[in-house]
Amino acid sequence: MVRREHPAATRAVPMQARARFTVEAIIEAAGEILRTQGVDAVSTRNVAARAGVSVGAVYQYFPNKEAILVEISKRIMDEESVAASPELFRLHRQSLDELLQALFRRTVDTETRLLALGKDFYRRYARHMQFGRAQGLGRGERTSEQLVANMERLLQQHVEVVGEKDTELAAFMLVRGMRIMLATLVEERPELIDSPALVPMLVRIARAMTDPRPADDTSD
Repeated sequence: MVRREHPAATRAVPMQARARFTVEAIIEAAGEILRTQGVDAVSTRNVAARAGVSVGAVYQYFPNKEAILVEISKRIMDEESVAASPELFRLHRQSLDELLQALFRRTVDTETRLLALGKDFYRRYARHMQFGRAQGLGRGERTSEQLVANMERLLQQHVEVVGEKDTELAAFMLVRGMRIMLATLVEERPELIDSPALVPMLVRIARAMTDPRPADDTSD
């Protein structure tokens, strides 16, 4: 069976210091063009010129401009995932609501950072990304499946306030479904992301997923 290369996959993994420097220069140059000129101005030729490298050097690590832009999106999400870890660890003994509030605040901050690179960039290269693909950041690789498993363990630790017995489903919806819902909001009504009601609303939606009992049901 012939294995096809993903169109947005990097061609080579930079191992040597010089190669890593080249990749970083390419990513930084692409980010500058993206912020100042927009997503359509990001081309392999423009990136190479801004980075001070040859077009061939760009193609050595990225098969096309899409791969560069996807890498920018992944890095932002990976950085935010890693940055959130200490905060969530400190809160792991706090209430479930406090944990969810911190998690969704981080998620909203990440969406805001991605949106700042332009609506076209967000729609084409960030909307369908998922947290957890942290590579090369000193923490190993964390897949979205592992994040779902971690969320399930978190729900089980708060069994006293989690009425939903299917914690696997609840964890999947919290990790994957909530991000998709928030991404839709950002894409269609980006001005609402700054609403102070957003994070509390996300917490209420999440709690409805984890406790399916009616709000007026106080029975054990």
